[in-house]
Amino acid sequence: MADSVVSFLLENLSQLLKNEAKLLYGVGDQIRSLQLQLTTINQFLNNSKDKREKVGDLVNQIRDVAHEAADIIDIFVVKMAKHKRRGTVDKFLHGLQHTLTLRSVATDIERIKIQIATIYENKEFYGIQDGKETADDSVRRSRLQSRRNRVEEKEVVGFIKDANIVIKRLTDWDSGSTVVSIVGMGGLGKTTLAKKVYNASTVEKQFNCRAWVTVSQEFNIRDLLMNIFKNMTTVPNDMDKMDEDKLKEELRKFIENEMDKMDEDKLKEELRKFIEAKRCLIVLDDVWSTEVWDGIKDAFPNTYNGKVLITSRKKEVALHASRIPPYLMPHLNEEDSWELLARKAFCGEGCPKELEKDGRRIARKCKGLPLSLVVAGALLAKREKSTRVWSKIAENVNWYLNEDGEKCFDILALSYEELPPKLKSCFLYFGVFPEDFHIPVRQLIRLWVAEGFIKEDRARKAEDIAEDYLEDLVDRSLIIAQDERSDGGIKSCCIHDVLREFCIEKGLQENFLVHSGTSTSLDTTTKPRRLSIYRKTSEHISSKTYDSSLVRSLLCFGHKDEINSKNLHSLVKDFKLLRVLDLGVTSVPRDLSSFGKLILLRYMKLNVPDLREIPPPISCLPNLQTLDLSKSKIEFFQRNFWDMQQLRHLFISGTLSCYVTGAKPMPNLQTFSTVSSRILSHVDVSEVFPNLTNLGVICCSDIDVFGELQDVTSIKIIKIIGELAAQPIKGDGFLSNLTKITLAETKLEQSQFAKLGELPNLEALKLLDGSIDGWHLECKEGCFPRLQVFHVQGLNLAKWTIESGAMKNLSHLKADCLNLLYDKQYPVYSSPFPPLFSFPFSSPQVRDKQYPVYSSPSPPLFSFPFSSPQVRVTDLGLSSCVIM
Repeated sequence: MADSVVSFLLENLSQLLKNEAKLLYGVGDQIRSLQLQLTTINQFLNNSKDKREKVGDLVNQIRDVAHEAADIIDIFVVKMAKHKRRGTVDKFLHGLQHTLTLRSVATDIERIKIQIATIYENKEFYGIQDGKETADDSVRRSRLQSRRNRVEEKEVVGFIKDANIVIKRLTDWDSGSTVVSIVGMGGLGKTTLAKKVYNASTVEKQFNCRAWVTVSQEFNIRDLLMNIFKNMTTVPNDMDKMDEDKLKEELRKFIENEMDKMDEDKLKEELRKFIEAKRCLIVLDDVWSTEVWDGIKDAFPNTYNGKVLITSRKKEVALHASRIPPYLMPHLNEEDSWELLARKAFCGEGCPKELEKDGRRIARKCKGLPLSLVVAGALLAKREKSTRVWSKIAENVNWYLNEDGEKCFDILALSYEELPPKLKSCFLYFGVFPEDFHIPVRQLIRLWVAEGFIKEDRARKAEDIAEDYLEDLVDRSLIIAQDERSDGGIKSCCIHDVLREFCIEKGLQENFLVHSGTSTSLDTTTKPRRLSIYRKTSEHISSKTYDSSLVRSLLCFGHKDEINSKNLHSLVKDFKLLRVLDLGVTSVPRDLSSFGKLILLRYMKLNVPDLREIPPPISCLPNLQTLDLSKSKIEFFQRNFWDMQQLRHLFISGTLSCYVTGAKPMPNLQTFSTVSSRILSHVDVSEVFPNLTNLGVICCSDIDVFGELQDVTSIKIIKIIGELAAQPIKGDGFLSNLTKITLAETKLEQSQFAKLGELPNLEALKLLDGSIDGWHLECKEGCFPRLQVFHVQGLNLAKWTIESGAMKNLSHLKADCLNLLYDKQYPVYSSPFPPLFSFPFSSPQVRDKQYPVYSSPSPPLFSFPFSSPQVRVTDLGLSSCVIM
C-alpha cells in the first residue's frame, strides 16, 4: 500500500507544480527536491515488492512519512488559496502571516526530506539491494501454500455440474484447442474442482498419462518442466497398451541421471518427445502470469493430442493460453454450502436437528465461497455445539471469520499483493460500501477519479482508464460484475463479503479507511483519512470525538436524516481537507455559504430540498469535478457558474435556466443532467460544452430540441423529458451519433419514432410513460439496425407491430406496459413472425410469475390478458426479456 500512497503523492506534486506555480512561490524548489526523493523511494518500493514481509516496518515508515508529506502539502495549498482570494489590502495586512506560512512549510518539507533520506539509508540493513530471493522468502511462500492446502476440502462437495462441463471440454477432441481453463476468485474451489476432474474415471480412461503441477506466483520455467516429468503418471487403457511399471522405472532413471544436466530448451525437447505420441493431461494449478504459458508452450508439438488444464484467479491468463473462453467458477448453491459446512463442523457425522437452522444461516452468509465455509466449519468444530453459541456466530459470521482470519485472509492477500500499485487503492475502496451494496459503476468511477486513483493521460479520459481498472479487477476475480450496459460495459458491481472484510481490515491497517458503524464510535486518537458512516449523519457529527482534520473522504450510507446549519458548518470547519463529500440521503439546509472553504473538494453529493440555485461558494470551488444536486429543484445559475472549469459531471433536477451572458467554454464537462431546453437556444452547445457526452433535457414545447442540437457531435447519450416540438426529425448530424436515447412524456409521433428507427448507431432505446403519442407502436422492416436494448414502460398501447427484419440485433427486451391495456386488445405481430424473439420465463427477473410458454411453431400472436398473463412464442434467440 505504501507504493500506492507514494505514487499518489508524486502525481499530486506533479499536478501542483504544473498548475499552481504562482501559488508555490517561495517553496517550489523544496517541493521539486521532495519529488525527486519520493521518486527514488518509489523505485525502492518497486524493487522490494516481493519482500514486503521482511521489510514491513520499513514500508510502513515510508507510508506514514508519505501521508505526512501529503498532509503538509494539502494544508499549505488550502492556506495559499485562502490568501489568493484576499483583496489587495487584506493581503498586505496578512503579509507577515503569509511569510510565516511559507517558512513553516519549507521547514516541514526539509524535515520530511531528512526522514526519507534516513529511511532510504536503512534499506541496506534489510539486505534487499540485489532483488534476489532469500531463504526467508521461500519459507514464507511455503507457509502460505501450506495454509492453502489445509483449507482445501479433501472430500469434494458439489461441483458435479461444473466437473461435467470441464470434463466435456477436456474430452472434446474437435475443439482445436489444447488448453482448458478454470477461473475464479481465491477460495472459490478451482483447485478442488480441478482435482475432481483429474481423478474422474472418465478422465483416467481418456488420458494414458497425467501430471499435476502447482505453479503459484513465483515460478521458474526449468523447475516447472522438471516437475511435470516428476509428477507424470501413466494409466493403462484400451487405447494404448503399455507396460506401466517399466515406463515408471525408465522415467525415474531418466530424471535422476539425465534431467539435472539439461538446460531449459533441452527439457522442452525431451517433454515434447515424451508426450508427442501420447494422450496426456497436464494440470497447471494456480497460474498467476501469462509468462508461464509463454515459457512452456514450445514443449507442446502441433500434433499434440492431449490437453492442458489451467486454474487461475486471472481471466487474462486463461485467454492468453487459449482462444476458448475459460470456465468461470460459480459459487456453491445453498444446499451444497450447508453440506460442506456440516461436514467440516461435525467431521462427517450428522448435525443435530436443533442446530440445523442456525447452521444453514451461517452457510448462507458465507455466500457459496468454499474457503469461508471450510474456515467457518473448522471454527464451529472447536466451539460448543449449542443453539446459544451457533446463534451468536450466525449473527456475526464475518466477524468470526475475521477473528480466525489467518487461514482465510492470507490466501486472499495473495491476490491483493499481486496487484499493481494503481489497482490496490481502487480495490481497497470497495471497503467503504455497505455489505451487499449494489455499486453503480459510473458513480464508483467518478469517486475513483475524484480520489486521485486514476493517473491522468492526455490520450484518454480518466473515466475510460478507470473503467479499464474495474474490468481488470473483475478479470482477476476480485470483483463481481452484475448488470451490463447496452454497450457491453459493466453497469453495476459488488464484492463478496469475505473480500469486503479483507478490504476493511487492510484499509484499517494501512490507515486507508475507517468505518463508523451503527453502534460503534471511533477512538479519540484516530486520525482517519477516509470515513464511511453507516449510522445517522447528524448523530455522528454531534458525537464526534476523533480528529477529523486529515479526513479526505466522507461517505454516508445511513438512513434518512437531517442536519441543521450548526452541524453543517461544523462539518465544513472540522473536515477542511475533504476531496470527497457524499452525505447520501441526509437532508441539509440551503445555506451552503461555508462550503467555499473546502478548496480541495472534487466530489460533492448533497440532498438540499430547498435549494433553487447553485450558490456562488460552490461555483468558486476550483477543483470540483462532480456536483450531484439531483435532489434539488435547481431553477437558475448565477454568472459564476461558468467559472467551474474543472467540472466533469453535473446532476440537478428542476427546470433549470442559467445566466447566459458571459458564458465561456467548460471543456471538461461530460455529463449535464438535467437542463431546460431554453438554454440550448441561447448558447452554442458545441462551443460551450465541447466534450459533453451525456445530456438530460427538460423540454419546452416551443423549443425544437433536436434542431438546436443538430450540429453537436460529441453527445452519445440523451434523456428527454417533456413534450417535443411538432417538428420533423432529421436522422443526420446530432442524432446519427447517439448510442442511447431515453424518452419520457415526449408524445412522440409515429413519423418521429420511425425516424429514430433509421439511426445508424443507436444501441439502447427506452420509451417511458407518455413517450409515444398514440396506441400503435410500429417497427418497420430494417428499422433500428444496431439496437440491442429496448425498454418499454407505461405506454398505453393497443397494438404493437414488428415487421420481419426489424431490430435484427436486439438482445434485451423489457416490457412494462401491459397493465395499461384496459381494452384487452393485444399486441399483434405480422406473419410470418421474424426470427428475433424468445422469452425465457424461467429467468430470475420473472421467477415470481408463471407464464405458460407454448411450443414452436406458434401463431404470430403475443397475448397479454390483463388478468391472466400468457405468452405464445417462437424460440428465436433473444438473450433476455422481462415482462411485468
